[in-house]
Formats: sequence, structure tokens, C-alpha cells
Amino acid sequence: MSAFTESLQRSIKVSRKIAIRCITVKTDSDEQFQWILVDTSTDSSIYCRNEESKMRPERIDKTLFKEKFRYVCGPFITSAANGDWLVTWNMSIELEIGPYSPRRYLHPPDNPEFCNYMIRSRDKGQTWEAPRVVPGFGWTGTEHVALCVLDNGEILASFYQREFFPLEEGIKNQSHRYGWYHRPPYPWVVTHGGTYVHRSRDHGETWEESVKIDSSPFISAYSRLNVIELDANTLIFTAGAADPMFSPQQWDEPPFQVRNGQGNRIIDGEIVKEPSRVFICISRDGGHTWAETREIAAHPDYYFVEPAMVKLRSGRLLCHMRNCRQTGQLWQVFSDDAGESWSEPELTPMWGYPAHIVQLSDDRVLSVYGHRREPYGIRACLSHDEGGSWDYDDEVIIRDDLVSGGIGYPVSMLLEDDKLVTVYWDEDANDRTSIVSSTYKV
Repeated sequence: MSAFTESLQRSIKVSRKIAIRCITVKTDSDEQFQWILVDTSTDSSIYCRNEESKMRPERIDKTLFKEKFRYVCGPFITSAANGDWLVTWNMSIELEIGPYSPRRYLHPPDNPEFCNYMIRSRDKGQTWEAPRVVPGFGWTGTEHVALCVLDNGEILASFYQREFFPLEEGIKNQSHRYGWYHRPPYPWVVTHGGTYVHRSRDHGETWEESVKIDSSPFISAYSRLNVIELDANTLIFTAGAADPMFSPQQWDEPPFQVRNGQGNRIIDGEIVKEPSRVFICISRDGGHTWAETREIAAHPDYYFVEPAMVKLRSGRLLCHMRNCRQTGQLWQVFSDDAGESWSEPELTPMWGYPAHIVQLSDDRVLSVYGHRREPYGIRACLSHDEGGSWDYDDEVIIRDDLVSGGIGYPVSMLLEDDKLVTVYWDEDANDRTSIVSSTYKV
């Protein structure tokens, strides 16, 4: 063992069992070290060092929205058929810390006041109009609105909605609901609502034809990303469990203490107690009805959620997934037959979550993800073979100067000059959140 390795091991003071998987020493002019620390109890990497070799593209950062006493998260970006840029996100009020709220903010699963908002730019991101509610007032308790621009120019806005009830009513009527939980001291309970698709025929100016997705046998269909158009009639919506943050030990807890894991499937009237899995919801009539589902990824030991699906030019469907056992690395599956069959889930080398995938004009595939450990930021990784392998040694560091792990959820859009604009949410040292964009080229 080298003196460097011995020194490194002595310097790590953690309670878990740690192994150094690989060390590379380069001695051209200055010594540079690459090392990966591995938690041997979970076989997951917990730190990687070789920042000097990574790609750091020049970028332009812009704050698209930030307002005092507003909590924002979950952005999405796309270009309408008329060329307008559209950015959506979730937004609610920040809370005053005191006897009625121990926290300054609550994420969308916990707060009934969240709504979807959208801003529009008619000059390719130079200026932006004021935020507007999507699809309209009355749609509250929502989470992660995403947009799909169909080949015919129509736009589908999809999002997940939860139902909220006063605490007393929730306790009284819990028996026929799934996924109920209560976060004290807030006087309400929350349960699964549904996933909805709204249609616009005027580039997102107005919305009509709200349709609820039938996700059965899956109790809920949560996704932060958009519908994918396979052809003029066939659309898919990739989803996972709406309540991923639970463990098997919580399945039999009393109601209202934790999210009790009722977020997977009902078979023969009984809840299947299993790790969350990823599936697709299918429409055969252009998104007007959704009545078919197909499982695409499951593992007995891992909790797959927040999938990122892309249709590549070859027709391959490639999907990255977050694993809620917090190993931090992305998993992937793919299909080469329009979603009829899928590869087995495979662990990727990329550390970060959740992801969004975009194919570049030269057919390279870029997966962009939040780096939610120090140094906090936004990173990306390239594949030259449609996801067969990933160039993690040359990981792209878009940003590594953010100050909190409560960031990310990036979505990227390819521009005409092969630049990318990635939107994400940031959280400053005072817990103030904002919607930010970075424009760069890889």
C-alpha cells in the first residue's frame, strides 16, 4: 500500500466500512490523484476525486425566477412549435418558523398550496413574461409539471396531484384511501390523488381536455418528466411510485406516522408490499385516454423512482432512474422494440440524481443530473453508443459552486447552435430558492 493510500485511509473518519477501489497517480509535471471511496456495506461510491480531468464548459447563468417568501422547485423547459420558450415549475409560499410551523418550507408532497406556474419567452430567453398558473386556478397540491410538444404542435402538460384533507376528516375516512400520512404539527393529511394530462392547441396560451391517467395496478404514477411521443397515436408516460421514501419496516406502522409504503401495486384487492418500481403508462389515441401500463424496471433490493426517458433517433428508448436506497448512482434500462421488452436494470457509473437525458445533433447522448453532495452542483455525462457505456472519467461539471444539497432536478433543451440550456432549482445559504438556467456547449 502506498504512503498516499495509508494517509488517505487514516484521514477518513466515518462509521461505515470504507474501501479504496482504485487509485491513479499521474506524474507528468504535478502529481494528480484519482480515487474512489466505496461503502462496502452497500457497494456504493461515496466520493470521487479527479476533478482536474473533468470537462468544465464555459457557461452563462441566469436567474429566471426568485421571489422573497416563495418556495420554488421542479423546473422544466421546452420550445413550443411557434418558437416560444416555456419554463414551468412548482411554487408555494414560504412559512414563518414558529408554533405552527417548525420549517420554513415544505416540499410538494407535504404542502397543499403548491401550484404549477409557467413563464414564456418570445425572444429565445432574452426576456420573460410574468408567471402564469398552469393549467388554471383550482389545481393545487400538484407536483412537477412537464411539457411534451407533439409533432402536430399541440402541447401536453402532465403532473401528479395529491389530495389533502383536514386532519379530523382524514382520520375518520382513512380506511378507503391509499398512502395516507400526516406530518405533525400541520393539521392536514395527504393521500394519492392522480396523474393528469392537459392539452393546449395554442402553444400553451390556454389549456383544455384534462385527462386522468389510469395507472392500475399501480396505486400511483409519479414522474417529474414529460410524455414521450412514439408515433402519431402512441404515447408513453414513464412513472414510479409517488411515495418512494419509505423502508419495508414502515409498511406495518400505524397510519399518519410515516408514509406507509402504500405506493406500489394492488393485486386481487391486496396491497403488494414491495420496493417501488418503474413502469410506463400507454396511450393508443394520441393522449386522449390512458388505460394500459407495463412494468419496465424492478429490483428486490432497490427502490427505483423519478425515471428519465428519452427516445433516441434510432428508436431506442433509454431510461435513467434514481435509486432511493441513497447509493446515489443512476440505474438504467433500455428498449429497442418500442417499449415491448426491456433490458435488465443496470448500474451506471454516474453519481447524481435525478437525471434528464437529451440526444445531441451528433448523436451523442447527454445525461444531466444534480450533484447533491459537496461540491454541490449540476453535472453531466456523455455516451457515444446510445447508453451502452458512459464517459464518466470525463464527467462534465456544469456547476460546482452551489451551496446546498437541496438543488437540482435539471432539465435540458438543445438549441439550434448545438448549445444547451439547462434549468434547475437552486437554494442559497438562507434557504431561498430560485429557478436558474445555465447555457453551455459540450
